[in-house]
Amino acid sequence: MAHRHAIRIRLTALLLTASACFAHAQEPAKHIVFTCSLASSIPAVARLESYYRDAFAELGYTFEMRERPSKRAIAEAAAGASDGECARVKNTLAAQYRSALTPIDVVVGSTTINIWSRQREPLTLKSLSQPQNTIGYVDGNEASRQILEKLSAKLGDQAPNVIAVNSHQTALRMLAFGRLTHCIGPQVSYKAAAVTASLTGQVFDAGILYTAQAAPLLNNRHRDLLAPFTRELRAIVSERGVIETY
Repeated sequence: MAHRHAIRIRLTALLLTASACFAHAQEPAKHIVFTCSLASSIPAVARLESYYRDAFAELGYTFEMRERPSKRAIAEAAAGASDGECARVKNTLAAQYRSALTPIDVVVGSTTINIWSRQREPLTLKSLSQPQNTIGYVDGNEASRQILEKLSAKLGDQAPNVIAVNSHQTALRMLAFGRLTHCIGPQVSYKAAAVTASLTGQVFDAGILYTAQAAPLLNNRHRDLLAPFTRELRAIVSERGVIETY
């Protein structure tokens, strides 16, 4: 009897262990995805991804970034198709996304918002303020849109024409072919697009409008991660530095 009782105890222990292992295997992986409008070919993007991967690793999550066009990247993050967006210019989040996304209060990158033209001569915002100009920007890039909106409001009927396009490569191709007189937007993205589209020497950086700081956005369904992720990311940036791309 004692022998049979011991066997029953062992079998019960084995079943409990197996059940625990099965239950553990069925637990969903703790995984975070950020969409990102920055081209994966930009060297700084791999560094940025490492910041986020290491910050989330400290919280027990795996992490990846998925490249998307600018408008789609932020739309997916707001809709919950991804968990956040990798980098947006601070204080420019469009009103339609504010109920779904929270900017993380950590500057991870710094770039400039620039004018691009077919001429090498430096330009200013005043140079763009002519009704015969047609200026392109990338749809979803709120910093660029706000600049052009303010310019149009100020100039009224004398404001330049404004066209939103789907990518920085498209904007530079339209510039090179004469369909646009200028483009404005993040220098880091236009520099990469000029190389990828083989337009180096045909279109040119024509001046800085202002220096912009960028921070990630987190979908509000992850409110419980907001404080710990901010803490871990701030520690990483403090140790490794803000990523500067000019």
